[in-house]
Amino acid sequence: MTIGIFKHFTYLCSMKTINLNNYRHQEAHFDYKDKYIALTNNVLETQHAPKSFISESNIILLVEEGECCATINDQEYALNKGDIIFCSPGNFIHKGMVSIDFRPCIFIISAEGSTEMLKGTHFSLSHYLSKNKVQSLHLKPEEVDIIVYYYKLIAAYGNKVNEFIQEQIIFRILQSLVYTFATFFVERGFTHNKPSGTSAEILFKRFVKMLQEHPHGRTVQYYAERLNISPKYFNSICKQISGKTASSIINEEIVNTALLLFKNHELSIKEISTMLGFTNQSHFGSFMRKQTGISPQILRKSNI
Repeated sequence: MTIGIFKHFTYLCSMKTINLNNYRHQEAHFDYKDKYIALTNNVLETQHAPKSFISESNIILLVEEGECCATINDQEYALNKGDIIFCSPGNFIHKGMVSIDFRPCIFIISAEGSTEMLKGTHFSLSHYLSKNKVQSLHLKPEEVDIIVYYYKLIAAYGNKVNEFIQEQIIFRILQSLVYTFATFFVERGFTHNKPSGTSAEILFKRFVKMLQEHPHGRTVQYYAERLNISPKYFNSICKQISGKTASSIINEEIVNTALLLFKNHELSIKEISTMLGFTNQSHFGSFMRKQTGISPQILRKSNI
């Protein structure tokens, strides 16, 4: 899980070059990092950075100075000074550019870390995000100052001796920060959509959100364990709510994600199969042919 945070954080850092295809290697500097969160305001070129990736962590980027742009799920986002973007797990990120004077405050929070930190708050940032799980806002100067203050406050606790106390402090600061973000959304007219419906409907909604964030899970057992229910009950919920089996829903999401990734011809079929959690390209090819009747190579050429 820790590797996932820093792996994807490194990918984001490759945006320092004019294009993701033209990167040089340097080391990314973290102002703070632990098993759940990483912070940086220094975006550098990195070695072996991929051209595209699917985010596994929550990425919150505030533009303190300069400007940047990135393509997320085939939509381009241009950010200027004072803009902040919230990107939840499960997004396809590629093609980034930044200005010479670009200076961000970036918070990378793992899905597990987000869940842990928000326990007891009865709140989730995802309730404010748009359908594609990405949302950008323009902040007032005083709001930018608040986020920068939080950033520096967290970074200040990076060298504390007592790990347990440090973790508790960071958790409390982040909980407060999340409520601050919520205030920004509320003041701009966003609605906080609380979970509603029967217990089965709520579980199904949790599954769909989890599936979008972790499409590489692939098995019914994987998602059932994370929902703390039996595979049999999990499957009955899916049939009841959607009319489809859990397995068919999972497979459909994998196919849809693969088709999205096929649009980026800079990624090889092997790289895509790895990104989706397949042990090898042959297994991925067999899966796609079984689900669509067409090989990955032909699917890519047809630009479906």
